[in-house]
Amino acid sequence: MKEHFSLLDPLRFFAAFWVMNFHYLFNQSGELEWYRYGNLGVQLFFIISGFVIMGSLNKKSTKDFATGRFLRLYPIFWIICTGTYIITLLMPNTVTSTFTEYLRSMTMFGDLFNHIVGYTRLIDPSYWTLTVELLFYIFIGIFAYIFGAKNIRYFFVGWFVFSVVSFIYGIDHNFFVKLLLVRHASYFIFGGSLYLLITKKAENIRQKLVDFGLLFSSAIYATYIHPRALEPYYTVNLLDTNIITLLHIAFFIMVVVLVYLSPKVKNLQVLKFFTILGGITYPLYLLHQKLGNTFINYFSARTEISWSHLSILFELFIICFSYFVYLKDLKLRRWLKEMLFGETKRAS
Repeated sequence: MKEHFSLLDPLRFFAAFWVMNFHYLFNQSGELEWYRYGNLGVQLFFIISGFVIMGSLNKKSTKDFATGRFLRLYPIFWIICTGTYIITLLMPNTVTSTFTEYLRSMTMFGDLFNHIVGYTRLIDPSYWTLTVELLFYIFIGIFAYIFGAKNIRYFFVGWFVFSVVSFIYGIDHNFFVKLLLVRHASYFIFGGSLYLLITKKAENIRQKLVDFGLLFSSAIYATYIHPRALEPYYTVNLLDTNIITLLHIAFFIMVVVLVYLSPKVKNLQVLKFFTILGGITYPLYLLHQKLGNTFINYFSARTEISWSHLSILFELFIICFSYFVYLKDLKLRRWLKEMLFGETKRAS
C-alpha cells in the first residue's frame, strides 16, 4: 500500500495560495499584512518535496522514478507555458518574452540561462523554482542510481556539509556553487531526513542518530542563514528578519506535527478533498503569476474595481480553473503511460 501523508496536501495548497497572494498583493499596503511573507511558501514547497521524493525513491526503481517525475512535471508544464506565452502576446500593454526565451523556458532550466547566456526573461517569473526542484530530482536520482536509495542519508550529509562550507568561505554566490542549490539544500534535507525518521529507515542506532542530526541541524541552519540566503525585499521593514526567523521555526515544527498526525485522518471524504487540494497545487502555481497579473492589470485599467478586489476574484477563478486542469492532467498522464509504456494504472 502506498504511503500517503494526507495533511501535507492542504499544507502544499496553502503554500501555493500564500505565494499567489504575495505576487498579487505585495506592495499594495505598507502594513505587515499576512501576504507580505507569502514568498516563503516556496520554502515550504522545498521541505515537502524533500519528504515526498524520498517516498518515491523508496518505492520505485531509478528509471521509474525518472519517468514518473517527467510525466508529472513536463506535459502539463509545456501546455501551460505555451498557453501563457500566447496569451501574453495577445494581451495589450503586457511585457512579453521572445520566442527564444519561450523555448528556453520550455526546458524548465530557463533560470540557468541567466548565468550562461545572459539575462533570459522566463515566461512566468515563478518558474525559477521549477529549475531548483528539477536539479534536486536529478542530483538525488543520480545518487540513488549509483549508491542505492538506502544510502540516501549520506547524500544529505555530503550536501549539507558542502552547503555549510560554501557559506563559511563566502562562495555561495559562485554560479557553480549555486548550481548545487546551497541556498535551498537545508529545506530539502529537512524533509528527506524527516521521511527517514517517520518511516523508520534507519537500520541501526548510528543511522538513526545521523537522521536526527540532519533534521535538527538543517532546521537550525536554514533559520540562521536566511538573511543571507533569501532574496531581500525591495520594500524593507525593520521587523522582516525577526518575523521570517519565527516563520521558519513555525514551518519546521508544523511539518513535523502534520506528518505525525496524518495517519489519524481516516474519513474518506476528507482524504479525497485533501488529495484534490494537493493535486491542484501544481497547475495553480504554474498559472497564477504571469497570467494573474496580466489580467488584473488589464481589468484594473478598464474598471473601477480595486486591485485587491480584482485579485480576490481572479484567485477564485484560478483555483477553479486549476481544478479543471488537474483533472485533465490526470487523464493526460494515464494516456501517456498507456501510449508510451503500455501501462493502464493510475498516473502517480
